[in-house]
Amino acid sequence: MKRMLAIMLSVSCMFSGANFAAGSDGEKQSEKPDQTVKQNKSEWSLVWSDEFNGDEIDRNKWNFDIGNWITDEEGNGITPGWGNNEKEYYTDSNENAFIEDGNLIIKAKKEQVTDKFGTYEYTSARMKTKDLFSKKYGRFEIKAKLPVGQGLWPAIWMLPEEDKYGAWAASGEIDIMEAWGSKPDRVAGTIHYGESWPSNKYSGKEYELPKNRGIDNWHTYALEWEPGEIRWYVDGELYQTQNDWYSKGKDNAANYSYPAPFDQEFHLLMNLAVGGWFDGDPDESTGFPAQMKIDYVRVYDLKKREYREPVEPIAGPVTLPADAKQPLDDGNLIYDQNFEQAVTEVDQAGEELDPMYWNFVHLPDFGGNGSFSIENIESRNFLKTEVTEPGSQLYSLQLIQQLSLGKGGKYKVSFDAKSSTDRNMMAKVGAGASRGWTKYSNEETFNLTDELKSYEFTFDMVNETDIAARLELNLGGNGTAPVWIGNVRVEDISGLPVDYDAPKQPLPDGNHIYNGTFDQGEMDRMTFWNFILVADAKATASVNEESRELSVKIGEPGDAPEAVQLNQKGIPLIKGNDYQLTFDARADIPRTIQVGILNKDGSLAYSGMKSVALSPEMETHTVSFTMGDNNSDYEGQVVFNMGEATGDLYLDNVSMIKTTSMPDYGNIDLAPLKNGDFSNDLSSWTNYVHFDASAQFGTEEEEAKISIANEGNEPWSVILEQGDLKLAEGAVYELSFEARSTKERDAEITVENAQYTRFFSKVVSLSEQEQRFTYEFVMPSEDTAAFKLLLGKTSQSPVGNHDVYIDNVSLKVKSN
Repeated sequence: MKRMLAIMLSVSCMFSGANFAAGSDGEKQSEKPDQTVKQNKSEWSLVWSDEFNGDEIDRNKWNFDIGNWITDEEGNGITPGWGNNEKEYYTDSNENAFIEDGNLIIKAKKEQVTDKFGTYEYTSARMKTKDLFSKKYGRFEIKAKLPVGQGLWPAIWMLPEEDKYGAWAASGEIDIMEAWGSKPDRVAGTIHYGESWPSNKYSGKEYELPKNRGIDNWHTYALEWEPGEIRWYVDGELYQTQNDWYSKGKDNAANYSYPAPFDQEFHLLMNLAVGGWFDGDPDESTGFPAQMKIDYVRVYDLKKREYREPVEPIAGPVTLPADAKQPLDDGNLIYDQNFEQAVTEVDQAGEELDPMYWNFVHLPDFGGNGSFSIENIESRNFLKTEVTEPGSQLYSLQLIQQLSLGKGGKYKVSFDAKSSTDRNMMAKVGAGASRGWTKYSNEETFNLTDELKSYEFTFDMVNETDIAARLELNLGGNGTAPVWIGNVRVEDISGLPVDYDAPKQPLPDGNHIYNGTFDQGEMDRMTFWNFILVADAKATASVNEESRELSVKIGEPGDAPEAVQLNQKGIPLIKGNDYQLTFDARADIPRTIQVGILNKDGSLAYSGMKSVALSPEMETHTVSFTMGDNNSDYEGQVVFNMGEATGDLYLDNVSMIKTTSMPDYGNIDLAPLKNGDFSNDLSSWTNYVHFDASAQFGTEEEEAKISIANEGNEPWSVILEQGDLKLAEGAVYELSFEARSTKERDAEITVENAQYTRFFSKVVSLSEQEQRFTYEFVMPSEDTAAFKLLLGKTSQSPVGNHDVYIDNVSLKVKSN
């Protein structure tokens, strides 16, 4: 929901959205079908249920999660509290889950239990149908009576049977009902989607129950799920419909085609958590044992009509409500682009932001301090921030303007900026306190230099319309070098055409082909591909939702191979390197096709045109070639010529990898890491301190000094990092640094991209004696990465108050 801890693998996590219910009080009635079921009787047919009328829980329908930790396949701990800071230990004991009077009881008890990871003060149960029952689409209905009390978190929810699209929440989560024990008058229903944590998104709504009909009364919670639409009900009342979401894999160039991730089988979960981010920890007012009662669980399928056809969310400029801050005539959602109005200084907690124009924010709680002035650069006004105290966080110093954003919009943020030296800054768009500081964009880090440059990023507004969103330009936690910012724009670019033939960087996994699996982009699943017919050729190309392979149906093959052609353009080819193109293909009738890697206009075939024989069996084919030593070509193309012969074709899993490592040194920054000797204070460096940790960052005698009072609960709870490092595929990098600690401890060093793919990782042991560390690694693909020094929890924790020093950090290409 608001936060997620260390869910970097595929895990089972709960987060909030919104649902609400009103219903009949009292215990279970003998008449099972209630009004909601009767209302849907003609449309839905029961396919699975548990009425809980037996003496014991049916283990053919339910199994249990055990413990408090998320673990890997070998049982090694990843993170405690199920990633949500929960305090309970889940068991499969009949003391925590059992049948009583025709109801399932999930009971949370205050009792101590210990496992290899630690000791816990509460027990409870988390039941699931994984590996026993899962379903794609349908109606899911549960009648339940929930406990009340601070820190109690009952939930009925769904996770994918397989993580088809990646780790949480790229493969999705559906929360049918979650409730706050401290807020018994409401429930919530939510979907989680987007990218893997921490770039995940969620959408949902709360539903307020009728007065005196709180969660501790019986209510029927239902969810109807069709392709491209999910509907939430409480006691037969529809209170929320969601139809706008997305999923993106870490190595993909585009989103998976809609309606992913909610186009796969999900299983059910029911649990009663104690503590966690959702409702906080229990206090002395919380009563134990606490019970969650389930009368029945019923799952239905449509009976008298087909499921709806999904409709892709329309991409177009959004219409903001009348009371919103409207865009200017030039489309800019930012007012006073030229800093001609007064800038409001906010330096005390509780002070209001100016809702129309710029705000300079530095709150004493975060230790940042500075001043601003307006300077004219190249006939345009810039706001110059002088930093006297960088503070402990990136948001210790901020330039903020409120703006209005519409749900479903795609937005571009752009600005010009510079500093007096190399340093970083972070920008994001998000909500204010009333919406829990929700991130609408990712947190984007930019490396500033003493040269004025333009920067930009885009994001999709998947949350509800917010007429008081915030553009934050964060200048804290990163040294005292000044920053000039101007020409700030936020524009609605929804529906603008995208040039899919433009030059493309290789994907993070090294693949030069975008959407080679035919499951990404628009709903036709053919984004980045061009299908071309010449002269009298007649053929169609399409992708079936189930098979996710390209099908080419040829009516008239034409009189040449190129009469029916599939191609992808904008592929970078580096001189002197070997490449390997692979693909799976078959044909209804045995035949041949031509495959080649060409220049932009098709006049030169770097690979030659290769003839490939296809049979009715799907087989993997390979085309290898070497780029000459004369020139690189950043706009090559892959071509499949399918004309001249009859027979329908099927194509899948197209990939092209550079199999040698000859960089194009003309485009490489040979020493991408800046200010490694800290002669310019912490310029170019940023830091992060999670709320469970306590640390201060600064420099002392041109060394970086990190004063740590509490390492927190994770290795990444305290981080010193430098991002925006442009690294070249195939280059050999030498990483070196000097480090010491006033107390013996381990530290973790990584070089990783924004998706946490690690190109280098090492744990080093630090002592009072300064040591020099030197390592080498080869970049597998071109990428933008960050050097990180992780100083959070280690096997020695808690270490207590100590200082860590690092100096002379160097990251450079070793040889060329």
